[in-house]
Amino acid sequence: MDEVSPILSRELSGAAFRRLVTTGAPAPISALAADLSRPEPQIDLAVEELKREGSIQVDDRGRVVGAAGLSIGPDRHRIELGRRTFWTWCAYDILGIFGGLRADGTAHSSSPATGESLEVRFRHGRPEPTSLVLFRPDDDYKSCCANVYEDWCPNSNFFESREAASVWAAARGIPGRVMDMAEAADLATANWEPLAGGLRL
Repeated sequence: MDEVSPILSRELSGAAFRRLVTTGAPAPISALAADLSRPEPQIDLAVEELKREGSIQVDDRGRVVGAAGLSIGPDRHRIELGRRTFWTWCAYDILGIFGGLRADGTAHSSSPATGESLEVRFRHGRPEPTSLVLFRPDDDYKSCCANVYEDWCPNSNFFESREAASVWAAARGIPGRVMDMAEAADLATANWEPLAGGLRL
């Protein structure tokens, strides 16, 4: 099987992300191929590879329903993005999605340490002041994951405090960083801006 290039993978993730955000509906392979001016078989192959890596999600008809950390159906974290409800694969995705789109809205999550409900509000893509923190596993940890969605994403979460995040991660032997929301938002926004491609909500 031909290997899909990193450039095509990135382009496809961005195209699928933008289409999901703007339509709130599954993205057919034909639509993504048209968006990228690529042959459908090439896009179909790329989707299959990204699906195996846990970087894209499809429904039973092969349409993309999740990309770049955004899902149109129920998942780990819920976000109110503009007037629509979406879900994300991890807490880091939340910061990147809001930041990349410069969007207003609210994110709903829960603390893995206590199970307590957590909420973060956003304005123009920036989190409003909060005492919550983000734990993000190291990039080296991600490189060891066979499936990003299954292995890396569950370990990127919001916590009530630095101490709670550090204790939780240490107990599981997960290397990473505890960041305040402003620092995490800066990092995540830089990752998602190319995927948003200038799209604003």
